[in-house]
Amino acid sequence: MLKTVKKIINKRVELYQEDDYGIEICRNELIEVLSKDELLTIDILNRLNDEEILYTSEVFEEIAYNLQSENYIHCLEKIYRKYPHLNIKDAIEVAKKFSDM
Repeated sequence: MLKTVKKIINKRVELYQEDDYGIEICRNELIEVLSKDELLTIDILNRLNDEEILYTSEVFEEIAYNLQSENYIHCLEKIYRKYPHLNIKDAIEVAKKFSDM
């Protein structure tokens, strides 16, 4: 599944910045793949680099809503500590609300 996620992210990276339709397709694919299995999702997120996390962070909230997982939120917080230069704190706060922490 890691290869699938990286493939979707690479497709997203290559899109024209204003290709709303293409971006939405990539977002939906990421949401679908990363909402299937909490433990696998956490493992995948822990293996992504900072650029990949940045693109994946576009769907953190939706994944949180689907997983409803405290472990997922802890994973996001760990990623934020690992990559504090990424602007993902707001997404994490919204994700916390979805997971009812």
